[in-house]
Amino acid sequence: MSDTAAPRAGAKQWWGLAVLVIPSTLLFMMLTILFLAAPNLAADLNPSSTQLLWILDIYGFVMAGFLVAIAAPILVPEHRDPSARIDLFSALLLVGGLLAIIYSIKRFATQEPAGPSIGLLVAGALIGLWFVIRQLRAKQPLLDVRLFANRTVSGALAVFLLSAAALGGVYSLFTQYLQQVQELSPLQAGLSILPAAAVLIVVSTLSPVLARKFRPGNVIAVGLLTQVVGYILFTQLDAGTGLALVIASFVITYPGVAPSMALTTDLVVSSVPPEKTGGASGLATTANDLGISLGVAVIGSVGIAAYRSQVGDLLPGGLPADAAAAASDSVDGAMATATQLPGALGEQVVAAAQTAFTGGLNTAAIVSAVIAGLAAIIAATRLRHVRPTGEAQQAAEEQARP
Repeated sequence: MSDTAAPRAGAKQWWGLAVLVIPSTLLFMMLTILFLAAPNLAADLNPSSTQLLWILDIYGFVMAGFLVAIAAPILVPEHRDPSARIDLFSALLLVGGLLAIIYSIKRFATQEPAGPSIGLLVAGALIGLWFVIRQLRAKQPLLDVRLFANRTVSGALAVFLLSAAALGGVYSLFTQYLQQVQELSPLQAGLSILPAAAVLIVVSTLSPVLARKFRPGNVIAVGLLTQVVGYILFTQLDAGTGLALVIASFVITYPGVAPSMALTTDLVVSSVPPEKTGGASGLATTANDLGISLGVAVIGSVGIAAYRSQVGDLLPGGLPADAAAAASDSVDGAMATATQLPGALGEQVVAAAQTAFTGGLNTAAIVSAVIAGLAAIIAATRLRHVRPTGEAQQAAEEQARP
C-alpha cells in the first residue's frame, strides 16, 4: 500500500477536465438554440413532423458516433490506450445502426406501413451486432466493449443515457410548448428557461461535494427522483396553465439530471485501468449526446403520436382537406394553416392544436417519468458498491501520516 496521499490535480488535469466538459456544454447550448428555433424553422421549411424530429436529433447522433471514433486516441493522451485507433468504418457502422433503428421507431409513431419499419429495425439491430462483433475481434478496437463488463462503467453509463433521454424528449417538446401554446417569442422562451439553467449550475457544483459524504449512486438517484416529480407536474399542464407554474415545473425537472452529468465521467474513468481512461471518458460524453438524441427521437415520436391521436377529434368541422391534413400532422402545420383560414375558424384550429400538443407533452412526460424512475433504481442498486469519494481521500491521508 502507498504511504503517500493521492496527488492533487494540477493545471494539466483541470484543463483536461475542461476539455471533457466542453462537448456536453456545447451540445446543450446548441440543442437549446435549435429547440427554440424549431417553430421558426418549421414555418420557413414546412417539414413534416417526422422531418422536424430529424432536424432536432441528427446532430446528436452524428456527434455520438464520431466522439467514439476520436475519444480513445485523442482524449487524455498521457493515458492513451495503445490498442485504440481511429476506425471510421466502425464509427459509420455505429451511426448507421442507430439511425436505422431510430428511423423505424419514427415510422411506427407516424403509423406508416409496418413492413418497411420492421425491416429497418431488424437491419439496424444486425448492423449493431456487426459493430459489436467487429470490436470483439479487432486487435485494435475502436470501442472496447469489454468495458461494459465493469458494473460501475455499465451502471453509470446506463443511468446517464436514460436520464439524458428522459430529459431530451421532454425538453424538445417543452420549448415548443412555450412558443406554440404559451405563445412566447423565442427570446421570451429562452428567458423562461434561464431559472432552471441557473439551478442546474448550482446543483452540478454541489453534486461532487455531496458525493464526498454520500454514495454517488444515491446522490444521482435523488436527483432523478426529483426529475420524476417534475415530469409528474408536466403531466398536469394544459393549454391554460399559468406561465409561473410552467416555469416552476421545469425548474424542478431540469436540474435533476445534474448529479448524473457531474459524477458520471469520474465514476467511469476512475473504475478502469489508466490506459483505458481516454476511451472511458469518451463513452461518458457519448452517452450524454446519444441519450439526448434518443430522447428527442423516441419520446418526441410518442408526443407526435399522442398529438395525432387527439387532434382529429378536436379540429372544427368544415375544414378543407389539405388544411385538415396539415393540422393533423403537427402543431406547426396547424399554426400555419390557421393563418390562412377565416378568423373564428382559424382560432378554433389553433385551440385544437394547442390542446392536442399539450396532451402530447403530458404523454411524453409520463414516459420520461418512467425512464427517470428506472434510472434512479439502477443508480441506487447498480452503483451501491461505490463508496463516498471523500472516504478514499481520507484513508490516503491517514496512511500518509507518520
